[in-house]
Amino acid sequence: MTAVKDTSETSSLFQALCEFRDRKQPGFMVDWAKQLNTSEGALQACRIGQEKVWAIQDIRKVLKFLPKLGRVLALTRNAGVVHEYKGCYPEPKLGEQGRHASGIFLDIGGLDLRLFMDHWYWGCAFEEETSKGKKRSLQFFDHYGQAVHKVFALEESNISAWEELLSDLAAEDPSPLPEFVPQPLASNPAPVSPQQLAEEWRQMTDVHQFFSLIRRHRTTRFAALQAVPSDLSRPVKSGALERVVEQAATSGMEVMFFVGSRGCVQIYTGKVSGFKPMRGWLNLFEPNFTLHADPSTFAHAFVTRKPQSGGWVTSLEIFDSEGRILLQMYGRRDEGEPEQQAWTELLASLPDA
Repeated sequence: MTAVKDTSETSSLFQALCEFRDRKQPGFMVDWAKQLNTSEGALQACRIGQEKVWAIQDIRKVLKFLPKLGRVLALTRNAGVVHEYKGCYPEPKLGEQGRHASGIFLDIGGLDLRLFMDHWYWGCAFEEETSKGKKRSLQFFDHYGQAVHKVFALEESNISAWEELLSDLAAEDPSPLPEFVPQPLASNPAPVSPQQLAEEWRQMTDVHQFFSLIRRHRTTRFAALQAVPSDLSRPVKSGALERVVEQAATSGMEVMFFVGSRGCVQIYTGKVSGFKPMRGWLNLFEPNFTLHADPSTFAHAFVTRKPQSGGWVTSLEIFDSEGRILLQMYGRRDEGEPEQQAWTELLASLPDA
């Protein structure tokens, strides 16, 4: 059950949400949604008309407004990794609307996002009272009701801009409730010609050409990594992420973390202090950046190499049991420059799976 257009269904969902709150059910909204056999987006949508929750009717307009909010917490997550960054949104660059429309918030070393607008189906804003004061947030969801990206106000945020935005959203005419659809089972079709795939892989001149490469071969990232020779992609043993982070922390090497939902990839560039395990999760706590990773969701890890002007680019890529990408990690590299030799050697030292 994911659609929330039916009033009686919405009402019963809201009642279930209230019961969870009343008994202080452990977990977050995404956890409660799983327990209620619905989506997080449906759970947020059922609050409209009941609480201070408003639909976002023009997502692109709100994205352009984000720089006015000042310093905020930006959050992108998937089934196994949560990426949080405190900072200010730079001015966005949003491509033309249509199939494969994209966008970018680019502040290297700051708030750095890549947007895939096909998956930004519905959004909402809310304001609620908590024991710590008012909580304000913007949340965006894909067609399956899975969170694409979230924005949270901080004490140091531009609260007057938040109030302006929420007031404008509250004043708009109510829009129809979203009609989320069930999420299909993961599929990883093998490329028809692995040899041709590998040949075109070697001919790339920019790592971003990889997206069109796998589209042309009607395959997925996971299936492509499995299909090509080991000099392009090789599976490595579990624990690879922990080892790489530990070495990066020890050496002071600057690295990059890419964590994505279907519609957004959030990037951190900088140094790390090392993982701090807590309640089964691996955690990084940096001045503006926090990463939470659940190693129980890690099923596959690959070291990949892609050609680009300036040399080869090497990454560590982590997938879950269904072949969905959870995290990518790179060494920091300036555009057009070769990657750090220490990074290349570190990933080359990881043992084969």
